[in-house]
Amino acid sequence: MNSNPTVLVIDDEQGAHQALTRLLESEFSVHPAYSGPEGLKQVDLIMPDLILLDMRMPEMSGLTVLKKLRQNDNNIPVIILSAYGNVGSAVQAIKLGAADYIEKPFADGKLRQAMRTILKGKQDIEQLSSQLGIVGKSPRIQEVWRLVKRYGSTDLPVLLQGETGTGKELFARALHEISKRHQGPFVPVDCSALPESLVESEIFGYEKGAFTDAERSKPGRLEWANGGTLLLDEIGNLPLIYQAKFLRVLQEQRYVPLGARKSRSLDVRLVSASNTDLKRATQHGSFREDLYYRISGVIIELPPLREREGDIEVIARYFVEKYGRKYRKPTLEISDEAMGLLLSYHWPGNVRELEHLIAGAVILANQIILPEHLALGPRKEIFTSGGNGTRSIRLELKFGCNTDKPIDLKKIKRKLAERAERLIITEVKKKVSLNQTELAKFLGLDPKTLRSKINNDSHSR
Repeated sequence: MNSNPTVLVIDDEQGAHQALTRLLESEFSVHPAYSGPEGLKQVDLIMPDLILLDMRMPEMSGLTVLKKLRQNDNNIPVIILSAYGNVGSAVQAIKLGAADYIEKPFADGKLRQAMRTILKGKQDIEQLSSQLGIVGKSPRIQEVWRLVKRYGSTDLPVLLQGETGTGKELFARALHEISKRHQGPFVPVDCSALPESLVESEIFGYEKGAFTDAERSKPGRLEWANGGTLLLDEIGNLPLIYQAKFLRVLQEQRYVPLGARKSRSLDVRLVSASNTDLKRATQHGSFREDLYYRISGVIIELPPLREREGDIEVIARYFVEKYGRKYRKPTLEISDEAMGLLLSYHWPGNVRELEHLIAGAVILANQIILPEHLALGPRKEIFTSGGNGTRSIRLELKFGCNTDKPIDLKKIKRKLAERAERLIITEVKKKVSLNQTELAKFLGLDPKTLRSKINNDSHSR
């Protein structure tokens, strides 16, 4: 008796059946169906473990077959195969419940690996969230996990959008870990940290002698990521000239290192991340529209911490425990008053800001974290004024509200905090001579967070 997994191939071409049977018969029990209706009948007869489904068939399309399978509450995993693939049809297939979408012609190993991964089952999300340190159970973050689980096993390009500090790189890693590429490399590239003069050599690599100081060849991030996942973090900062070059790479799945004479093949899954609205950036001309549509097959919006109901307390206690262990204060607790401050704060720096705050508080506290251990801001006075020449900033914020209607105190507090923050950054820049990295440290912010706030402020004017 054959114990191999049963695979049903639904395709109208005889040649496709012969090729797939030769490829798979040593590992799978392969059964053919030459049309959509015949395939649906075969499903009921043999109950396959997996279905390989051609997208274009004359009598009934692959998408129609997939719809009928799901309408009948049939949850057999389906891999769509198509020689006419595009991002739009791939996304549609995944939304209808396909487990993966593979374009013809494909490498033999790629299909077999995809089938093995799907049959083995996806990694448990709770285990993965614990492994990556992604904490929280709010409805907003559960929706993110639902999308990660749905699209993680595919090769569709994913765009993660969210404010700085919301965990975009962590969720990119999650997408990689539950993909069929999880045994391959995960290579992040921070586009905001690359000087324009180094973009080409860092991403594409270079050959010996490509320029004056090129004494030996150096592989770029594309070569590092081959067979795995490439994360282009803050892709909106990629200069336009390299946006065009990267678009060509994605279209042709080939690239040319600096100084090389021949192109090299590329096999990566692309995940992009941005803390700005790239769709709006295309309207301003700062981001190529054709590249935007190429990288945004799936868009996952990461919620800011202030919109993750119930998660602030859970995450804060997680970081108290984490840094309590690190700094040998395992019994450290957080007071109700300190927790109250955390719950009422706006969190412009999101989870990253909360982590840095708790880490500092753990160092300062002895047995319990009190309000005075939390370096929260903004405050009314930034510097203490004195007669010894100490510089100071005093903020006077005027606002009004209509008492004829219910008052949304949280909304008012949020707007005032944002306005105060903008004023503080502007005034400190005037009074303190520091570069942007030093200024970020002076303000207790991550440099990327400060850069984003300055850019957003300039765009809003």
